[in-house]
Amino acid sequence: MEQALAYVCCPADEGRAKVQKYCRKIYELGYVPICPQYAFAPFLDDGVAEEQQDKTKMSHLILKRCRMVVVCGKEVSGTMDSEISMADRLHIICTTLDGLIKIKEAE
Repeated sequence: MEQALAYVCCPADEGRAKVQKYCRKIYELGYVPICPQYAFAPFLDDGVAEEQQDKTKMSHLILKRCRMVVVCGKEVSGTMDSEISMADRLHIICTTLDGLIKIKEAE
């Protein structure tokens, strides 16, 4: 069976180790975690406006291919709010990591 892609939505200031823990947990729950925030960081500069816009566009392209958005962390930033709104417009499921864990435990 094919595994569903899960878009990892987390604050930009979240530490890399914490995001890796989120992704690991999503993986353990049976999904393929995709976190554009860290995937694009090695080659795109947020200090350059054009590259920041490109990062947003590429993130949205990935989001469109995912089956769900998993919101991680305690705070919701402006970027996260934009991603959640886009998922809502596209009728993509949005859930929190805690919610996903509860759903999987109930199965």
